[in-house]
Amino acid sequence: MKTSTIFNLCFGAGIWIFLAVASTPAIVAGCSKKEKNVETRVSNEGLLLNDDLVAVRKNNGNISIKNTETGKITLSDISLDWTQSSGRDSLGVFCSEDKRGYYNMYTGEIAIPAQYRRAWVFSEGLAAVQKNGMIGFIDHKGNTVIGFDYPYHGNPLSEFIFKDGHCVVADTLGKCGVIDKTGAWLIRPEYESVVAFKDFAIVSREGVRLQVGYDGKVINSFVLDSISPLEYEEVIYYENREGEMSSLRKSVRTGFFSYRVGGRCGLMDSNCKRLTEPLFSTIIAESKTMFRGVLPDRFSEVILNDKGEVMK
Repeated sequence: MKTSTIFNLCFGAGIWIFLAVASTPAIVAGCSKKEKNVETRVSNEGLLLNDDLVAVRKNNGNISIKNTETGKITLSDISLDWTQSSGRDSLGVFCSEDKRGYYNMYTGEIAIPAQYRRAWVFSEGLAAVQKNGMIGFIDHKGNTVIGFDYPYHGNPLSEFIFKDGHCVVADTLGKCGVIDKTGAWLIRPEYESVVAFKDFAIVSREGVRLQVGYDGKVINSFVLDSISPLEYEEVIYYENREGEMSSLRKSVRTGFFSYRVGGRCGLMDSNCKRLTEPLFSTIIAESKTMFRGVLPDRFSEVILNDKGEVMK
């Protein structure tokens, strides 16, 4: 075989070896790049209301919303925040770079850009959002309907939500009241706590609970959580048929009651007269005229007489 032929064969073989070796990193790199883009579906129950939309997570942990029908990514590099599981509204909350905004749960597209420190779900057409430590309310277009006048004090997600046209908020002094959907006070901010119902609210002030209407008038000036009759046990001894002494425990009513307000108990007589303020964690009857008042530390006790006086 001629030298030129041998050279050509070796050179040709070398080229193929070079190409094979050179192409190997490209294949590996291609696989590695593909792995970085691996998408896994994540649970989106209640967060997306269109069967064509799915939430997918990439290897870096970021979530995107994808339309499986068109293949389009409608929203990327976000986290899906809480929303109403019943799907009563079309907008849900998303988070991007520590800011909250709203996306359309039917289209998967941004409805209100991420710009808020905190954001609550829409209810009755309004949603509470936080800026600079204050709470305001916006509509579906992001317009401010109720100004940022209410402080945020670590309130849970169950608060700042309108129901039956009412929402509980606090003023800058920390006092609670109820506003309507225009921001007008229905119940002035004069209370330590407020629980809103459809036709009235139960409010608390200086340890006393009241029932207040949305016209601001007091319906009942003293509202109880519960009331229980106070009883004590007497031991009765008797001789049984075999001539042996036996005992029987019998509950005896005192004619007094323990009433509970805001988790604390007080003593009340049979004429509904409050003999003490609700100062105790519980009250225990020892006789018809003597009671043990257990203090809020649930360890210390005082003795009360039938007038509610602390015995010394």
